[in-house]
Amino acid sequence: MSQQSELEKVKGRIRALAAKTIDRGCSEAEALIAARKVGELLEVYGLTMSEVELRQETCLQRQVTMTGPRLQAVSIIFMAVIRLTGTRGWTNGRGNLVLFGLEPDVLMGEYLLHLVAGAVDHEEAVFRASEAYSRSRQAPQQRLRSFRYGFAERVSARMEEIAAHREAAEAAAQQPGSTSTALVVVKERRIEEAFRDLGIRLRSRSTTRRVSDRGAYRQGQQAGGRVSLERPVGAGAGRRVLPRG
Repeated sequence: MSQQSELEKVKGRIRALAAKTIDRGCSEAEALIAARKVGELLEVYGLTMSEVELRQETCLQRQVTMTGPRLQAVSIIFMAVIRLTGTRGWTNGRGNLVLFGLEPDVLMGEYLLHLVAGAVDHEEAVFRASEAYSRSRQAPQQRLRSFRYGFAERVSARMEEIAAHREAAEAAAQQPGSTSTALVVVKERRIEEAFRDLGIRLRSRSTTRRVSDRGAYRQGQQAGGRVSLERPVGAGAGRRVLPRG
């Protein structure tokens, strides 16, 4: 089998798995398993990426819908996911997070959003059963909100850290005529042109977050440091993974 045929086979499987979403009849567990498998296959996909293939890639737009308490944490982490994956992103109403960019980047962003959503659900359940939760004198919702803020800010910081390392490595590799320089320029230009065609104007929005339970916030930060995010976040040589802690 040729390299191109193998690549197309991998991409076809990625698309099929990515289509397994809750709104298409899958359970949340099935959708999360599919998202994890997408993350694994993207490593194979990245290893076969070339400048020619990148030029031929189409941009993809996907909407990830989050509901319930997890939305508080995931919406904070969203901006870090956008930077880490090199995509564009915006919200479309409450709970609808939209990613736009090259297909492997968008699918990786979707994978990360599902991953952190499942992680905050698990860690919050652990926190609810802890002595730290029962000792707090704050109202239950204040404890949980502070916990989610701490969790989200720790995960975001980890993502921002690896994104900064990747951007620094890319900047250091910006030598005239180099393959790495060409790939970065082609990718940025491709996304910018495709996004312009959408005719969407993005507006930034600031929100105020008040931490009323510092103990719960610290518990959330510790939980955010435990999340296993050891997944490929780039393509080609020098791929980095997100560190624990």
